[in-house]
Amino acid sequence: MIVLMFKPRFAPLVQSGAKRQTIRPLRKRPVKVGDVLSLREWTGLPYRSPQRILRAEETCKEVHAVMMSTNPKDLSQFLLSIDLMEIHNPYREFFARDDGFPCWAAMCDWFAQTHGFPFNGVLIKW
Repeated sequence: MIVLMFKPRFAPLVQSGAKRQTIRPLRKRPVKVGDVLSLREWTGLPYRSPQRILRAEETCKEVHAVMMSTNPKDLSQFLLSIDLMEIHNPYREFFARDDGFPCWAAMCDWFAQTHGFPFNGVLIKW
């Protein structure tokens, strides 16, 4: 079983089933289709508090390579590629909402602050 931890802002969406995907940095032990996932959040400070189970056992249905970066021609624009295929609007907006963000711009801001660009990781769907 693979444990995936979620920040408090995403926990209600995961628990309700509205959020059925997550984007994560690359892992030493990659998540694979068919893996059993335990979706959790910390009840207080990370590593210093108990974990709360949001969804006990979910099966990983899809895993895709994800790359997010700034556009080299216009640094105020952001690019999204899934499995090396560039994604454009309106699909970026749908993608951001599926991941728990109100819009593509909010998702880009969060990733820029949390991970920085360019970001290479995986999209995990359950």
